[in-house]
Amino acid sequence: MKAITFDFWGTLFVESPEFPARVMPKRYEILLDAASEAGVPADEGQVREAYRQAALAFEEAWQAGEVMTTYDRVTHIFKLLGVPHDQGLIAMTARRLEETALAGELQPLPGVLEAIPQLAKRYPLAIVSDTGLTPGRVLREHLKRHGLDRYFQAYSFSDETGSVKPSREAFDAALAALGVEAKDALHIGDIPRTDISGAFQAGYPWAVLYTGHARRNGGPEPTARVQNHLELVELLPKLTKVAR
Repeated sequence: MKAITFDFWGTLFVESPEFPARVMPKRYEILLDAASEAGVPADEGQVREAYRQAALAFEEAWQAGEVMTTYDRVTHIFKLLGVPHDQGLIAMTARRLEETALAGELQPLPGVLEAIPQLAKRYPLAIVSDTGLTPGRVLREHLKRHGLDRYFQAYSFSDETGSVKPSREAFDAALAALGVEAKDALHIGDIPRTDISGAFQAGYPWAVLYTGHARRNGGPEPTARVQNHLELVELLPKLTKVAR
């Protein structure tokens, strides 16, 4: 094994319990301001419903293996609210929405803060993650807040690569940046469909399912399951002897 790639959401971090209360009002306010600036005032109820509908559209696109950017999501919201299409206003609103995530905190999952520095001493590490309203540039800032940014040498965020898991391209972007072939890498993530199936299809011999946040069934059988990232540190010598 020459490298390890990690999923981000549900594997390394989740939103803190206080995150929605700190972030969601800001997002609604930004959309209310944008509608008002466009000359089509909306009430909060309308904005909340448009936001919900856009979130459903994002989920549908993600399930289909398609990237729906924040720009696309704002475009969808504007259409639902009857706001005229204005590229400049859409782009500005999208960026403001993305940066609201900096007002909240992300919570590292069990073993992350302890295991990542240990693993980085032995292997190049990278992140392969799909993103939603919180883009890669903001997730990097959250990693920095926890002192973890220094340990990752490459990133493949879907808003930057235009590819979502389980597509091979999502994994290849990180591996190419590391200079490592898939046959020499291990991936760890929490979703069988995207992380386990995606890694195996990309040519990884090892794919570990993280179950410390949620337990999901389906997809191919992972090489192993761990609830705490410190378990990965202990298992690696054994996992490298197991070929799929």
